[in-house]
Amino acid sequence: MELTRRNFLSGVAVAGMGLAGAGLAGCAPSAENTLAATGASDVDEAASQGEAADWLGPEPVIDETDVTAEEDCDVLVIGLGNAGCMAYRAAAEAGAKVIAVEKSSAYNATGGAFALIGGALSERWGRPDIDPEEIINRHMSECGYYVKRSIISRYVYEVSDVFDWIIEPVEDLYIADDSMADIPDGCECNLVPDTCPLPKGYDYREEILPTFPTSVGLGNLGLILGPQIAAAEATGNATALYGHYAEKLIKEGSRVVGAYVRNGEDGTYRKINAAKGVVLATGDYSSNTSMLQAFAPETIENGVPAMWIHTDTEGNNTNRGDGHRMGTWAGARMQRHHAPMIHHMGGGADISGQGVMGINGYLNLNLEGKRFMNEDAPGQQIENQIEMQPQRTTYQFFDAKWPEQCGSFPPGHGNVNFCLGADEFPKNNAGAAFCVRTPESVEEAVAAGTCFKADTIEELLAQLEGMDVETAKTSIERYNELCHAGSDVDFGKDSRRLFALENPPFYACAFTPAIMLVCVGGLESDENCHVYDEERAVIEGLYACGNVQGDRFAMAYPIALKGLSVGMAQFYGYIAGTNAAMGA
Repeated sequence: MELTRRNFLSGVAVAGMGLAGAGLAGCAPSAENTLAATGASDVDEAASQGEAADWLGPEPVIDETDVTAEEDCDVLVIGLGNAGCMAYRAAAEAGAKVIAVEKSSAYNATGGAFALIGGALSERWGRPDIDPEEIINRHMSECGYYVKRSIISRYVYEVSDVFDWIIEPVEDLYIADDSMADIPDGCECNLVPDTCPLPKGYDYREEILPTFPTSVGLGNLGLILGPQIAAAEATGNATALYGHYAEKLIKEGSRVVGAYVRNGEDGTYRKINAAKGVVLATGDYSSNTSMLQAFAPETIENGVPAMWIHTDTEGNNTNRGDGHRMGTWAGARMQRHHAPMIHHMGGGADISGQGVMGINGYLNLNLEGKRFMNEDAPGQQIENQIEMQPQRTTYQFFDAKWPEQCGSFPPGHGNVNFCLGADEFPKNNAGAAFCVRTPESVEEAVAAGTCFKADTIEELLAQLEGMDVETAKTSIERYNELCHAGSDVDFGKDSRRLFALENPPFYACAFTPAIMLVCVGGLESDENCHVYDEERAVIEGLYACGNVQGDRFAMAYPIALKGLSVGMAQFYGYIAGTNAAMGA
């Protein structure tokens, strides 16, 4: 399996980086182990076997005799992750009395890339002046027009100002000048522009599916979120309750006015009244298999493993769809066409998300020995194609000339664009490892068994379990002919990325289904974080942000903007907190 996407565990002790792109090729968990890893319930296990399961279940009935305390506030924030931390601070700084409840023992930091568009930092890094409407149109297209233009539009036009607000309270923040910069010792909290400068001669306008050059790496995300909590509480308006479980929203008529919250330590309940609004920021639901069966059944059918790192104080994974269910019980409408985030990062991706040669568009053959796609595609699209192949296994092939070829591939999710010697690698700059490889790193992968190597094509193919060797040899010969002709009449690959396999030694890496990081789909919403009911009328007093906010992504996670998931969560956390405090 491959864990895919950069910095998934930022803020967790994996060299300050994350599981987000991690992968352990050839070690895909069984269905049983996957369920255990995601904290699935008995109902979820039935769903994983294809049986019908009620993802919603009955709304809890709270016995008033169990309510031992009642508290009043202006804004109640449920969940303290990327979105909730921002909502907490924004509401407090807007003058509201805020209570936040989080079922973990601390806030949750997940992710590491942020889609930053425009602003002073983009100018500092010499980023191209991209037409905002081009970005918006691309997002709408990738999501099949199942999302709301107003949501992506507000993000694109306003995110740079909100990003400045996000980093304002972060002390000792180091801002690197480029992707290859050395990071000074002791600078644990840093911003590093992604693939900056761009590979020589690269122009995103020449790509069919470009990833726009906008992203910034947040380094240790825990060091970004912590100051948001501190800034909120410095106002004197904010209190966070950890180890507390919001279980049911309270309504008066059609308006949400608070929630019942269980103390995980003693089982007693608090009734928290929120005069201005309740913000749902509870994250996604990919640890709830019954919800996957209902909204993204293909992830179950294709055996796509899911992984999560945060647990509540009772030992269960935090991303169980709590906000989705509470909102639905309160009358909210769930969006359709949810988007599993399954970025491929290449064969042999390790726990940091660095595949041996990333997803560079070299020749890729399935186990029948056949070429099956234009390999010059982003990671999400590659994942979609792999899931359609026999045994969901393919092999990427490259040869000894990879160091001079990798600069020809487009920057994007999981691409390798630079080759450096081990002694040239940027100091303390773990983020550079996503787009940089060294000859030593490739040989280490061979020694580890995550990459195969041989002096002849025949010897290489003989090492690949299940491969139809004769058909593969014919496919390679055909591919080499196309490369020499400079025209891929079979699959239409860009001629700049047609590299014949003829320079020994030869290499191959297995591509298998990547790990789903989150499944993105939520309650129907708008650019003000309002939540809509079944008749698509606004539910007064209820706001949603982060992965419980719907109508942001659909079908499959779009790759036009790296870090858009974290970016939207934090941006709309700010919007939700601000609007809730204003009652707007």
